[in-house]
Amino acid sequence: MHVFGEGFLDALGLIAVINLHPALPGTFDGTHAIGRGYDGFQKGEVDRVGAMIHRVVEKVDRGLPVVVREVEIKKGESLEAYEERLHRTSTRKVLDEVRLA
Repeated sequence: MHVFGEGFLDALGLIAVINLHPALPGTFDGTHAIGRGYDGFQKGEVDRVGAMIHRVVEKVDRGLPVVVREVEIKKGESLEAYEERLHRTSTRKVLDEVRLA
């Protein structure tokens, strides 16, 4: 993961920087979001998970969402099964929508 500072983002001016983050807006910012989302769902702390593409701002994973997609998760499934589904379905859908934008 790379964190861009204010100086870098300011130097870009009007050029938008986007990030694909494997969590819904406002949840599981930063690293290990897939595992933290999985654990949160299995423990009943959250009832939905997903991925987003957001504009990059200085605060990690807090930029304006451009595309948001929920991804199915099942009680008791393995982390590996969820992670594979997240990458297979959500990531592709999200990237397809960005291409259309």
